[in-house]
Amino acid sequence: MSLLQVLLFASCIQALLLAGYFLFYSSLRGIRLFGLLLIVMALHLYLVANDNQAFFLRFPHLLHITWVIPALYGPLILIFVRRITRLGVHFSKVEVIYFLPFLLLVTYHFPFFMSSASAKSLYIADFERSVVDDFGLINQAVAWLHVAYFGTALWYLKAYQLKILDFAANEEARLLWLGHFLRFALIVVAIGILAFYSKKFDWPMLRHLYPYHFLGLLALIYWCAFCLIRQPVIFQSPDEEDLFISNQKAPGKSKVQETNVELAEQLKHLMEEEKLYKTPGLTLADLATLLQTNKQYISETINQTFGKNFYDFVNEYRLQEFLFLSDNPDYHHLKLLGLAYEAGFNSKATFNAVFKKHYETTPSNYLRSKVVEKESELINSDDLK
Repeated sequence: MSLLQVLLFASCIQALLLAGYFLFYSSLRGIRLFGLLLIVMALHLYLVANDNQAFFLRFPHLLHITWVIPALYGPLILIFVRRITRLGVHFSKVEVIYFLPFLLLVTYHFPFFMSSASAKSLYIADFERSVVDDFGLINQAVAWLHVAYFGTALWYLKAYQLKILDFAANEEARLLWLGHFLRFALIVVAIGILAFYSKKFDWPMLRHLYPYHFLGLLALIYWCAFCLIRQPVIFQSPDEEDLFISNQKAPGKSKVQETNVELAEQLKHLMEEEKLYKTPGLTLADLATLLQTNKQYISETINQTFGKNFYDFVNEYRLQEFLFLSDNPDYHHLKLLGLAYEAGFNSKATFNAVFKKHYETTPSNYLRSKVVEKESELINSDDLK
């Protein structure tokens, strides 16, 4: 067994472990689609690791499966992105179209798949011919389909990110991961296409890139595992009911129920006196437990009394804390990200997104402008003297 086979088998196991977590433990909307994608990857890599004549003579009915299953990558990731970006919360008829290339491939190969084991063994006996067939038009088309699907998914994501700040800025970390995943996947696809044509046309220096380009899938799988360990909140379901709370103006006090007024005071106490906002990853569920009420009441109270949603409510306190700490000499040894973590933010992406939403500039530019203002005030005061 070669080192490449060992690495590919290891990636199969890792992909299945991740798939198990996403299928049975994560509650993130659409994450089961991502789990299915990982299962497809595991099967694909297993067959690639066993891509030799002896294996297919032993298991002839697995022949050409690798021609078909990669066509599932695009539809699964595209629908997953639709779920995350809420372009399609539930399965729709339109999404059936995404599987059309896969269905056409299955239809085209159906006679071959239904042929006898002896016929397939006879085909694989001429292994050189089967290898040439592997680099035919069908696999070329599938490779370029990946570019189309993953490119479209990235376009959906970018379009959604333009309006994400109208919802919960904490979701930015998840979108950042998804953006990195799609770009990573496109790089893997690009390297795969290069390896494919290098092998097909026997390009010098590059023809040996095939099949080592499959290590890109291994890297992608292990990177996802690393992200799950390092930042598990990415794969946890946000408080759905708070994501869509409108940022409408707070109604008059006559419309606010007495119980909501009392709850609002308790919330202000938790934030201003106990500084609960400094708890990283604070959720509606945490507040509901502390105040012995339910999440819906807290959402309604924040919306009606403060005119904002839960995430904006908490993050505005964190921004105030960040600005206070940045002006405090005791914290001048910390960099901007360190100050953000001290204020309660749990990721650079979330901090930057929240700050830019409220101040329409970056944290560094904002603080530089404040320094310039202070220097101008000092100069003016000296001139007056």
